[in-house]
Amino acid sequence: MRCGIPIALLFIASLGGFARTDHDVLVIVGAPGEACYAEGFEEAAQAWEKAGQATNAVVDFIGRNLGEDSSPKEQVLDWIQNLDPESAAPVWIVYIGHGTYNRRDAYLNIKGPDISAKELADWAPTMDRTLIFIHGGSASSPFMTALSGPNRIVISGTRNPDEINYARFGEFFANVLANSDGDIDQDGQTSLLEAFLTTSDRVESFYTEAGRLSSEHALIDDNGDKLGTPPDWFRGVRVTKRSKTGKDADGFRAHQIVLIPSEQEKRLSAEQRNQRDALEAEIEVLRKKKSSFQEKAYYEMLEAILLKLSNLYFPKDADGNLIDLSSQLEGT
Repeated sequence: MRCGIPIALLFIASLGGFARTDHDVLVIVGAPGEACYAEGFEEAAQAWEKAGQATNAVVDFIGRNLGEDSSPKEQVLDWIQNLDPESAAPVWIVYIGHGTYNRRDAYLNIKGPDISAKELADWAPTMDRTLIFIHGGSASSPFMTALSGPNRIVISGTRNPDEINYARFGEFFANVLANSDGDIDQDGQTSLLEAFLTTSDRVESFYTEAGRLSSEHALIDDNGDKLGTPPDWFRGVRVTKRSKTGKDADGFRAHQIVLIPSEQEKRLSAEQRNQRDALEAEIEVLRKKKSSFQEKAYYEMLEAILLKLSNLYFPKDADGNLIDLSSQLEGT
């Protein structure tokens, strides 16, 4: 049995069943330690609850309202082990709380036994589903190193484990995502990348306005190289810097992930979104290799991919009539 509290299942009354789930989200609330932190953690949890209610997701909470005999660590493992590996929906694991580092490993500070980065990496399944892990607290960067890999997106509130002071990134991030007010490219929705960039800007503004040196510097990793990319590498949603090693920066995959979709995005099923994302990735690879092709060949290959994208957004039946995607309900 799944632990936590599902809050955003969309009921289709006319069909007597449940619609598809576009996201499986686990929000782990850590031990606050002090009352002032408890208030901030709860506000962030409420923001995730609000986000879940605004979209077609199942959001579960662990550590938010537990009795003394409950074991959050066991519940997290149980939640992960009960994931459906065949689903096309992204998996989100979000941590709201403090983090610590003991020179050997980093930990999520939860009620009862803590969860180490190594343990979470061992628990995280290898699957085709996209796995998103967000830790906006202190000493969070070792989780990026531990969890980074193919088909994974990791966001950490710090760039190194020695940033051990209370970090505000996670709480700011929850509010940006819940209110969808980080739409940098003005496409009607806030992507995971846009939420990361907007939150980073607000964290920096907080320290500037307070006249304090920033003690947290967030990173995002979505290409599996364990390095992460800072927000100042971006102009808008495009990367404008390159690493000394020549490796690609992160951000492309994260910009494809949206928790609260626009009306156009809602018309696509999770499978169709995955197909769209794969085609967009093909375009990105082709664009980077443009100089190695003759102009005619390049545009022929580009046209072929764009036609496939068009068929996703504007599918036609056997008679050539457009199909209304909004009438398609997958998984009912």
